[in-house]
Amino acid sequence: MSVFRLAAGIALSLAAGTAAAQAIPGLSLETVPGSYSEPLAIRAPNDGSGRIFIVQKAGSIKIVKDGVALPTPFLTRSVYSSSESGLLGLAFHPNFGKPSLPHNDEFYVFFTQPTGQPQLGGTRDQVVARYTVPALDSDVANTNATIVLRIPDLAANHNGGDIHFGPDGYLYVSSGDGGPQNNPHGFAECLWKKPADNNQNSCGTNPNGTQYFLLGKILRLDVDNRGGAVTSDMCGSEGISPAEYSIPASNPHVGTSSTCDEIYLHGFRNPWRFSFDRANGNLVVGDVGQNAYEEITVQAAGVGGSDHGWSRCEGRHYFDESGSGTTCPATTATVAPVIEYSHSSGCSVTGGFVYRGPSSSLNGTYFFGDACTGALWYATAGAPEAVWSPGLNNTTLSVGSTYGYGEDEVGNVYIAQANGAVRKIVGDTIFEDGFDD
Repeated sequence: MSVFRLAAGIALSLAAGTAAAQAIPGLSLETVPGSYSEPLAIRAPNDGSGRIFIVQKAGSIKIVKDGVALPTPFLTRSVYSSSESGLLGLAFHPNFGKPSLPHNDEFYVFFTQPTGQPQLGGTRDQVVARYTVPALDSDVANTNATIVLRIPDLAANHNGGDIHFGPDGYLYVSSGDGGPQNNPHGFAECLWKKPADNNQNSCGTNPNGTQYFLLGKILRLDVDNRGGAVTSDMCGSEGISPAEYSIPASNPHVGTSSTCDEIYLHGFRNPWRFSFDRANGNLVVGDVGQNAYEEITVQAAGVGGSDHGWSRCEGRHYFDESGSGTTCPATTATVAPVIEYSHSSGCSVTGGFVYRGPSSSLNGTYFFGDACTGALWYATAGAPEAVWSPGLNNTTLSVGSTYGYGEDEVGNVYIAQANGAVRKIVGDTIFEDGFDD
């Protein structure tokens, strides 16, 4: 399902016994200066500059600095931008802008390879690339890119495309299941090298033609330790030599034969947007459903190898597996969502961020939305995940269709709207200057 479709409404559900989130006093929005075209993500390096960087789907990144939208883009590159393809993700190295530290001039982007570029197979390749800046305080990046990872794809949708550095310093990358409805190939469940065999219940062990085995996953890469030989377990390095990343030793499938060892989590349909909770390092994923249910799932910090259920389950409900009701994750030993909602309330979840910024009233609130509704939704984040509580029709703030979220250096959360606006979520206790409406 495209993340760019429109509709309306909301009703959320959690595990039995949880209470609804309470209304947030003083909640408001402030408009960020500037005009943007299909903004998908808002990012900020931890460099003390106070800048925020706004990713636009068609291939450019803009900067807001000292309350002013700079006229010259930080980066412009050619991409294929149809449907859910384009410039989809941005991540600054944790050392970005910090003198004397290694890799302090590096940032990474996720994009769809443009027409005319060599492809590994399928419709388009999804690519992670590394860029640098000419000086640590530069507002315009160098134009030369280094290709780090390539994922062959089947279609222009279900690309995932979000990237973040985790608290462990590794780069995390989300990929969708390739696009076809009803999961005909089963790529999201496969940990090893399989062809497109039209059988979602089996994973072949012998590559045959184009290999789509990184689809429907969250990958984890060590991009600091690079330059070695490409090994058979590095499935994203086809056509790249020397290797531009290495496999973290703690990745869950290291040491097993015929696996793609970049894989950290699997069983996703389209993990369009995800984030890390600054307080505890938990990974929070918005996974776009098919015809019935949307979901938010949580993976505890430092725990890899989990199956998040697609396509045996859609949300908590049975999809490929036999059964009825909401017990699918329990019967399949897959990760149950902390939040799900049906398509009577929306059609395409947009995962957000847990607020850890300067407003005490918003601390611990997970903000998220749907590309098909106009409401700003939130949940009270908690550990264990079963205590996450959703607000039902939980705000009177209508923000319009939402494509992405982001946070700045101090933890404020922002909304990227389909109409081109970028807005900052504000609570009743703010200790720094905001933007004027």
